[in-house]
Amino acid sequence: MARSLPPFWPSVFHRCGVIFFGTLTFFFTLGVVGFSATVFFALLGILLAPASETSPYEHISGKESSRDRILQIDIAGPILGSPQSEEDIFFAPLVGVTYGYEVQRQLAEAAKDKTIQAVFVNIKTPGGTIFGSQAIAEGIRRYRKATQKPVYAFIEGIAASGGVWAMVTADQIYADHGSMVGSIGILGPSVFYYDRPTSLDNGLLRGGVTANSIEERTLSAGRSKDIGNPFRRLTPQEIQVLQAGLEQEYTKFINHVAQARGIDPSVIRNEMGAMIFSNDQAQRYRLIDGTRSRSETLNALARAANLKEGEYAIVRFRRDRSPLINQLFGVQSPPPPLETQRAWKQEQLCALSQLRALAYYGSLSCHRQ
Repeated sequence: MARSLPPFWPSVFHRCGVIFFGTLTFFFTLGVVGFSATVFFALLGILLAPASETSPYEHISGKESSRDRILQIDIAGPILGSPQSEEDIFFAPLVGVTYGYEVQRQLAEAAKDKTIQAVFVNIKTPGGTIFGSQAIAEGIRRYRKATQKPVYAFIEGIAASGGVWAMVTADQIYADHGSMVGSIGILGPSVFYYDRPTSLDNGLLRGGVTANSIEERTLSAGRSKDIGNPFRRLTPQEIQVLQAGLEQEYTKFINHVAQARGIDPSVIRNEMGAMIFSNDQAQRYRLIDGTRSRSETLNALARAANLKEGEYAIVRFRRDRSPLINQLFGVQSPPPPLETQRAWKQEQLCALSQLRALAYYGSLSCHRQ
């Protein structure tokens, strides 16, 4: 006959079972909650991250779902070298400034992307730094060599000086109606000289300083270290050195355009000079290949890339830094105040005006408040 367990054992087994299954349920629930939280925060991170981290392009026009793409790169406003901060990258497209090395980087990225079938360079610039313009020209040349895919430049209003330097390495160049093209020349520094001044604005008292005479002394070591001092004239030797440097850069500019566009260098130097030309004049000098609208140029580029009409998308590298969740719900990050934008652009132009040689059309003024 089987012996029965003492009365207290069933209650012990029951309690152990409750503890065991309770513990198992607790850890299972904890695991589910932890996994759910991980997924939640991962999705939240994606939604709150800048959109550039999830997709490199934004759609402009055409068939958005197509894997055949034409990349549009905008060259607008003064051409500088490279951005110095995230703020520079953010402000540049808002106020109209182009960084040559940033364009070169984008072209290098596009060369690795098999979906990019052609590049459309949209130009409206008076030029800028020599190195920034050369960076764009070299970026276009490298892209063409690496991919054997077409690059067309389209002038929307103006392509002057550094803009010409940048665009001539494209396969074809077309200008919109009524554009201005040219200004192949180098702009040197403007050096002021005050001849026996007796007053200055923006002096220590901010209302002007007036006296019988003004005495100014700049301490420096090394001949011509104080070049640009407005209280002394440039010496003949200083003028000669500065002019020689400009002539060297001018010769490089001429040779660069002549080689890329098949123009006799003597025609550029002796006939064209640094004049700005109409479309017909620019075409006669072989600076452009003709006059076309934007849509006509894009259609020609698509044909050159063997793309079927209506079966490709036009994209550009994303420049909206607002989180993806904002874009999903149609919420755009507000742009900075206009005063902030103007102040930033003025700072860039001030920096540009300090350079000794520019491929720029027009005048640069730096007004500090």
